[in-house]
Amino acid sequence: MIFKGKRIIDITRAIKQGMPVYPGDPEPVIEQVCSIEKDGFALSTIFMGSHTGTHVDAPSHVLEGGTSADMLLPESLMGRAVLLDMKHSGGFISAEELDVAWKAIKPGEGIEVLLLKTGIPCLVEAAENFCLEENIAFWARDKGLKVLGIDAFSIENGKSLPLHRSLLSRKINIIECLDLELVEEGMYTFICLPLKITGCDGAPARAILIEE
Repeated sequence: MIFKGKRIIDITRAIKQGMPVYPGDPEPVIEQVCSIEKDGFALSTIFMGSHTGTHVDAPSHVLEGGTSADMLLPESLMGRAVLLDMKHSGGFISAEELDVAWKAIKPGEGIEVLLLKTGIPCLVEAAENFCLEENIAFWARDKGLKVLGIDAFSIENGKSLPLHRSLLSRKINIIECLDLELVEEGMYTFICLPLKITGCDGAPARAILIEE
């Protein structure tokens, strides 16, 4: 087995009815329409927004004519990752703060994925009190990153979404609402596979870490 002897960590938030969603997003509804007792098999309908739970933001989320979720290449959402614990930073994180944390952990060369453990819960009341600053896009580009992932609802608050636009226009993928609560700061292999939904602006995803 390719990962034999290595711990695989699921960092995906489970999708379920009643779960918190970003303010204004549709709440998921999961209903059984067939049962084993009645029909010989179980079947359910699932209704949810494209940015429910752990999800990938496609460029078409904020860029006119941008790439949709089904066109994202799997290799653009995999790679060697560094997870930084930024819980001490409070509600707003700048490129300067990230640079200090990055240098402290000394990740070396070949890092393609940055994951931020903010400790900001995926809750409605926390959504407006957290934001990554726009200058992070230039910092991420200079680091050669292709993925920025975070445990909060969104990388920024408000509706103009300048950081989304800056990152996605530079082909840096965004993954939000990861479950990093029990994961330690350090180096990992990261894999994220969004649902292949034609023409969609984003998609729920399964994300895992593999310890090095």
